[in-house]
Amino acid sequence: MNKLITLLALLVGSLSVSHSYEILPTEGASENKFDIEDFGWLVGSWTGDGFGGISHETWAEPVNGTMMGMYRHINAEGELNFYEFLLLDETGLRLKHFNPDLTGWEEKDDMLTFEMISYSKDKIELKGLTFEKKSDTEMTISLKMKRGGELHTEVFNMKRD
Repeated sequence: MNKLITLLALLVGSLSVSHSYEILPTEGASENKFDIEDFGWLVGSWTGDGFGGISHETWAEPVNGTMMGMYRHINAEGELNFYEFLLLDETGLRLKHFNPDLTGWEEKDDMLTFEMISYSKDKIELKGLTFEKKSDTEMTISLKMKRGGELHTEVFNMKRD
């Protein structure tokens, strides 16, 4: 009986103490509320470098909490290399790759996912991918990836068309 009373006293005591503690967000998480409208600066067409060729990326206006984007890569020889279809929302970015003939890289229901880490009005940091507004006409996209077993960051310097 004494053990039960002691256990109840500890439980009640811990409940009263727990109200004095504040649960903090995960390190790196954004403190502000996600609003897709904050990323309207992405809307439009962008051209830049990356992967030793030319990158084209286009983003549409936000609708229902998501933004749709399209990407294509042209290699150094001027040949179309691949396409991507992109969706950005509060959970992160999801994308599918396509060959020039529109055959997919991923299986039918699979996609590549970049989980949201943090965001501000000028920066979206995802697990492995970052979009950063440098000015109204410039942004940088950084993609972390393994190449030949080593970690590499591919940087795309993009300018608004």
